[in-house]
Amino acid sequence: MKMLHALLVALMSLPLCALGQGFLSFDNGNGSSGLTPVTISSALGTFNAADGPGGAYVGADYTASLYFLNGVVTNQAVFDNSSPILFAPANTLFYGTTGLAPAHGPTVDGAGLFQGGDPILPTTGIVTAQVRAWYNGGGLYTSYAQALAAGQNVGESIPVPVLLGVGTQNVPTLDGLLPFTVGLVPEPSIYALLGLGGLLLFHRRKTK
Repeated sequence: MKMLHALLVALMSLPLCALGQGFLSFDNGNGSSGLTPVTISSALGTFNAADGPGGAYVGADYTASLYFLNGVVTNQAVFDNSSPILFAPANTLFYGTTGLAPAHGPTVDGAGLFQGGDPILPTTGIVTAQVRAWYNGGGLYTSYAQALAAGQNVGESIPVPVLLGVGTQNVPTLDGLLPFTVGLVPEPSIYALLGLGGLLLFHRRKTK
């Protein structure tokens, strides 16, 4: 019994890094880039108008999710194809109401911005983090994947490398995060068909 007690005391005294955990600030308003708001795409046909007008700052009917990979993966295509990990406990609503300036925005009602606290990830060292924003419809959609499949507005930031904090260190911010937009994402089948069409054309040319 005494040995068990001593082991528990020793484990409790270990720093977070020894337990394989590190933290960061999931926030798009306090990094080295300053305020990096999220807006709705404004080009015709690139957004779902039912989710807000083009060019609007996103509000509380949108959610920010944290995805990450261990190590540094700054190439967007490589990041997307490397099965990034969703850390669902960090999901947080944007501030304010979805709408256009000057009635809405980061310095008015906070629209475009989110603050998800300081989530503790189940890893240490350097990770590459990405913010994914998606229309939640007031609770109708509960994940980025659901919103994407339903043809709602979704979007993702550039991948940002972060050295996670441990123990009593200062909380690292998402330095390098840039503003991004949400909108419609073409069906993967479209890309597949385009790729297949290119391969068939190439094959026909070679066989002539």
